[in-house]
This record gives sequence, structure tokens and C-alpha cells, in this order.
Amino acid sequence: MNIRIWNDMRRKTNTVKIGNITLSSEQPVMIQSMLNTPTMDTEACVEQALRIVNAGGQLVRITAPGVREAENLEHIRRALRERGCLVPLSADIHFTPDAALVAACHVEKVRINPGNFVDKRATFKKLTYTDEEYAAELEMLRKKFTEFLEVCRKNGTAVRIGTNHGSLSDRIMSRYGDTPAGMVESTMEYLRVCKSVGFDNVVISLKSSDCRIMVDAVRLLVREMKRESMQYPLHLGVTEAGEGEDGRIRSAVGIGTLLNEGIGDTIRVSLTEEPEAEIPVARMLARLCDRPRFEASGDILKGNCSRPCIVADLSVMDEWNEEMRERLDLRQEDGSARMLSGVKTPEMIYVERFSDELAELPEETLVVVPAERWRQVRHLHARIRPLYSWTAYMKQTESDPDVPVWVEVDAVEALDAELAERLNKDRDAVLVLSLGAEYHAYREAFRRMRKLGVGNRTLLRVRTEDPDTEKTSLEIAAQVGGLFLDRLPDGLWISAPESSGPAYGMELSRNILQSAGVRRYKAEFISCPGCGRTLFDLQGAVAKVKQAFGHLSTLKIAVMGCVVNGPGEMGDADFGYVGAGNGKVNLYKGHRMVRVAVPEKEAIEALRKLIEES
Repeated sequence: MNIRIWNDMRRKTNTVKIGNITLSSEQPVMIQSMLNTPTMDTEACVEQALRIVNAGGQLVRITAPGVREAENLEHIRRALRERGCLVPLSADIHFTPDAALVAACHVEKVRINPGNFVDKRATFKKLTYTDEEYAAELEMLRKKFTEFLEVCRKNGTAVRIGTNHGSLSDRIMSRYGDTPAGMVESTMEYLRVCKSVGFDNVVISLKSSDCRIMVDAVRLLVREMKRESMQYPLHLGVTEAGEGEDGRIRSAVGIGTLLNEGIGDTIRVSLTEEPEAEIPVARMLARLCDRPRFEASGDILKGNCSRPCIVADLSVMDEWNEEMRERLDLRQEDGSARMLSGVKTPEMIYVERFSDELAELPEETLVVVPAERWRQVRHLHARIRPLYSWTAYMKQTESDPDVPVWVEVDAVEALDAELAERLNKDRDAVLVLSLGAEYHAYREAFRRMRKLGVGNRTLLRVRTEDPDTEKTSLEIAAQVGGLFLDRLPDGLWISAPESSGPAYGMELSRNILQSAGVRRYKAEFISCPGCGRTLFDLQGAVAKVKQAFGHLSTLKIAVMGCVVNGPGEMGDADFGYVGAGNGKVNLYKGHRMVRVAVPEKEAIEALRKLIEES
């Protein structure tokens, strides 16, 4: 019964056959990953594919940078079948249509990139096209892509049209720029060819390392496909998500938002780790977002909060100590009666256990306490605010006009006309929505507030008692991250169990807001997961770069595996560290390569010098 409800709430799609599996909205979300072993090393590819499958992967992608590698896919597939593994294989093609034609004869699916299949990735050398030139290139695209589709039709091969934000062509850039609209049009050009020749065995993906761009592009594509009567299934992923906690939270924010909205039929979590490590994360995300609700109208409510705050919940803290001050980014200067705040200091702190040290908090820090204790402790700090339940707030007859109150609402139904009238008279009151980790409950609350004209500052409070921090982190990021992508809430407050410690919710809040692109608390690193094109020890390089530059909180640094796709996929990174083969690294400032073939043992210092000079 639960599966049936789930399927009914997802966006309806065509059915796509990929070998022995079926992909559609009538099936559970499919989990996949990609090899990072050299495609010509058959045994290494087979062993890694088996590890992915044993972890729960249902499709394995393999890069084929040239015809030779495309031909070797036949040997990899045969070796897997001889080992009793029937997992479908997908070839990943960039720049070489001839390799795509060969791969289509040997594997169950082929991914092509519209930015470089016929057009070439943007060089920014030709950004002006006449209508005639534009039409001529479209005709060439139609001819070459139709030839490929006919080979796929003959062999029963599925196709993924995989558009990446960082690899749009000059032609698309000339009309649409580096935008979600450009990603959508780049994709639609190929889908129109598929529709015109009656080829429906097609899957689509639109990916970016920026969660907002990825989500906005997919939403826009869904609307455009509906307008042109298309129902192709969607593959979701945040490309170059990185590794560790950062990569997981960034993936959860992007992928989770769309899964909650009933969009997405197969997912890949792209981590700079071993491919089999991606599978448990993807499976957990699919389970955590199992109550989707597809909005057929495509109307997505958006706000305008560009700098949401964090509430650090210290209700489980036993005492103030040096570790907690460090976590709060507070420091005590000699002779000062108050602590000084740093870049990471939360704007607001919630406490239930009181001490005189509240008087030492920075003047700008706002302290929230239970309403019943407010009068007893208000003398400790100039900015202490009482927190009321919405029922207590509605019963309150006397209040201090100089002290804005906080009002916690724990049910969507409480947001009625009576409460709205009170809040509209009390515009300085801060509304706290405490609706659990429930994406659609928060969406509905913001819709009601918009309808009732409630304009009070609104924060989300997510309470959890689950001691499993890995699961909890993914769940909260997936369920509330999209609200920050759309700039609806003014802040985030995570209340975690005592076993997680008071710093857990604060750190998770920072990661979610940074992944949503609305705050920057630390240096941001994007890195690809690696593939057969990777030209150096990518995981080792990421570790070295993070260790060397993790303290530079204002920078975004990309660590990419190869010169083929790396430069285009670095997004809006400030600096790039790109493998060039033979123990060499190319260094980038923005999209401009400024150092070529730097020996890897010298590359960290060379990047440090480049950053200092800039």
C-alpha cells in the first residue's frame, strides 16, 4: 500500500528499459554509481562493478573517452556476465560521437552530453550567432544525433541525455548564457529530436555543483517538458559534490529537494570516495524522501531571505567550557568583560540551563529562553527573548512592548486567521515553525502565511531524538534544505538529543546553509568523484588541498580529476587544481588556466602562492 501511494505522488513518466531493469515512476527510485578505474583495465573494472552491485547499486556507468575504450566495454560486460552479474552497464561519452556509436552496440545504456556531443563545449571565442548559423548547427545536431539514435534503436540501447552546467556549448551560451534556462534548452534540443523520430527509451539529467542551479534547472525542465507533452524519466545528482560530510549534505539538499517534490526516478550521489561508498547514502536518501508530492502546476513558492541565521541550541549543555567557546567561535580578550564573536558565531543562542556567563556573551548575540524563566534571567543580558508556545502566546494579555517575543508553532493548522491577526499586530514577534523534518508541512505553512499576510520573521526548528547522526543529518538536509534554496525561512534551529552534544545541531545547520548557497562559514571545496579519465590520486589530492587551505573561509576551490571535463565543471570556483597526467597539475584562477603542468609535489605551494598573489 505504501509503495502504491508513493508512486501515485511522483511525476508520471514513460517506461525506459535498460537491460534487465525498468525505469519509470511506477518503480522505486533506482540507485547507481560510476567506476573510477581505467576502462582498459578489464579486471579492475569488473571487480569495482561487483563491489558497487554488492553494496546495492542497480546500474554501473563506465567512461569511454575514445573508440578503443568503447570497444573494451564488450569485454567488461562479458566478464561480468561470466561472474553471474547481470547489472546493466552505461557508457559515459564526451566529445567523441564515434565512441558513442560503438558503445551502443555493447552496453545497455549510453550517456551523451549535449554540450559536447556535436557542439563543442564553450570556448567563449564565438558568442554571436546569426539565425542562419544557429539553424545550421541545429541541423547538424539533428543529423548526427538521429544517426546515433538509430544505432541505439537497433540494439535496444537506452540513452541518457546528460547536461552539465559547466559544459554548455558556445551556441547555447550565445543565446541563454550560463543559466538554468541554457541547460534546459540544451537538453530540449535533443529531446525534440527524440520525439520527432519516435525514440522514447530516454533518460535525462541536468547537473551542477551548485544545488540551487541544479534544482531550478530540473524544475524548469519539468515545466518545459509538460508544455511540449514529454514524460521522460529523470536522473538526479549534484555533480562534484565532494567528500565526507560536505559531499553528503550537499547531495541531500539538492537530490532530496527534488525527490520530495516527486521528481526523480534514478539517483547518483557523486562523492570523491570509492564508488561503493555512494550507494548506502543514495539508498538512505531514497528512503528518507519516500513521501513525495508532485505539484503538476509547477508553482513553487519562493521568498527573499538572502542571509538566514542560526540558532545554537545549548539546552543540553552542562557547562560552559573552552571547547564550547571554540565551537561557538567566541574568544575572550584580556581586560574585556565580554567575549568577542567570530565568523562562525551563531546570531542566536537558546538556553535552558542558566549561568552568569550569559552576561559575557557578545552584545550582538540574541539569547532565547523559555518564557517562564525569562523574567528571572533577563538581567543577565540586554538581548534575552522569551519563547512562548503559540497557545500560551494567544492567552497572553500583558507583554513588554520593548521585548519582541518568539512564538513556536508545532502544527500547520495553528496558522489560522486568529493567530495571523495577532501576529500582524505584533510584527516584531519571531515565528518559529516546529513541524519536524517534514518538507511539505513547512511548504504548506509558508503558503498559509503568504495567504494570511503574515510577514513576521520565521525560523525553522527541527527537533530530533534519533542518536544516529548520519541518518539524521541526511534527513534534515533533505527535508529542509530546499526551503533555504528558495529563500523562505529566516533561520534554522536544530534541537538534537543530548547524546549528539550541543555542537552537532549547530554544525549541521552551518553545512545545510552553506550547501544551499545562503551562507559561507568555511572554505568550500568541490571535487569530482573520479572516473577512468582521472589522471592522478584524486582522493589524496582533495585531502592535501583541504588541509592546506581549509582555513580560508571565503574561498571556493575545485579539485578535478582530469583536463577533459574538469575546467568546464568547476562552476564558479575561485581556484582550480586539475590533474594533467604524468604527475602534473594545472592551476586555474576562475576559468583561466594560469599555471600549466606543475609537478604534483610542488602544486600545493604553487596554489598557495597564486592565492596569496590574488
